[in-house]
Amino acid sequence: MRCMEAERLTKLATDFLHRHYEIALNIPIMRNNRLRTTQGRYVTKRDNTPLRIEISGQTLDYGTDDAILGIIKHECIHYALHQLKQPYKDGTALFESELRKHGAPSTRTILIGKLYTFTCNKCGTIGETRRKQLMKTPEKYRTTCCQAKLTWTGERIYDGSEVAKING
Repeated sequence: MRCMEAERLTKLATDFLHRHYEIALNIPIMRNNRLRTTQGRYVTKRDNTPLRIEISGQTLDYGTDDAILGIIKHECIHYALHQLKQPYKDGTALFESELRKHGAPSTRTILIGKLYTFTCNKCGTIGETRRKQLMKTPEKYRTTCCQAKLTWTGERIYDGSEVAKING
């Protein structure tokens, strides 16, 4: 991760945690280019000790500043509630209410990154997938709607400003 990017994310997180929870950020924030199905994650050791916050490379490359800030808030809320010995897992009532209180997105409610678009050769349904291989070898794939062959039609970039459904 670029030094400036790491410093900026750490400052955002530090300010958020201090302002809303009066706790310090004692773990690093890191870029993780291997995260594909999530925009970020709060990582703990096996003994449940906080280890780090990871933000997806696609999120940092394609996300708007507002989307990135929302994800930072989401992960910081995990950290803050954990530090305060409160329920901090996705889906718990307290965690979800804290997300709403601070305007942070719930899990799987925003889409950021590059998706590959295709059309069903039988019914014309348009779909999207993260599978880059579809673009290279579409003959190996079938659509979920008709189990028919498909045609790769392009790419679409999502920046977190809209909600989208992913097929495949």
